[in-house]
Amino acid sequence: MKLHWLCRSADSRKEGDCPAMYLGEDPNLMVGQGKFLDSATAAELRHVAADEGGLAFPTEMVLRAAALVLAEHGRPAMLAEVETFLDGQRAAP
Repeated sequence: MKLHWLCRSADSRKEGDCPAMYLGEDPNLMVGQGKFLDSATAAELRHVAADEGGLAFPTEMVLRAAALVLAEHGRPAMLAEVETFLDGQRAAP
């Protein structure tokens, strides 16, 4: 599967791209790159198949990735709306 890089977390190190979100060839599939869950947190996942696992992603990155996909499909205002929301979240005490 070919991947299209969408974005990385605002907190990512400048020399790295992790965590990051990608869009698959199938636009109904997003792929995330992130840290594996610790065993205690992974134990809380439900119905995990043998070929599945959990990764942790910053919420802001997931929202930004979704807005970028919407923008690429004719909804550019969504990206501005998400960025405004995230700016408000960062400014909150």
